[in-house]
Amino acid sequence: MRVQTFVGKVTFEALQQMDEHINQWMATHNIEPKMVTQSFGYDKPREACAEEPVIVTSIWY
Repeated sequence: MRVQTFVGKVTFEALQQMDEHINQWMATHNIEPKMVTQSFGYDKPREACAEEPVIVTSIWY
């Protein structure tokens, strides 16, 4: 079994972009997911003072 992990910001636009990216990746590589996990966390960009919420999506195939 293999895994591919995607990390994105938690905004409506960013989630739409992540959906498009994941769908394109799955179609291009003919992926059939066996399990999907999602987690929320925080990332602190180097130039920013505040942490930003992120979503981590792992697709096991």
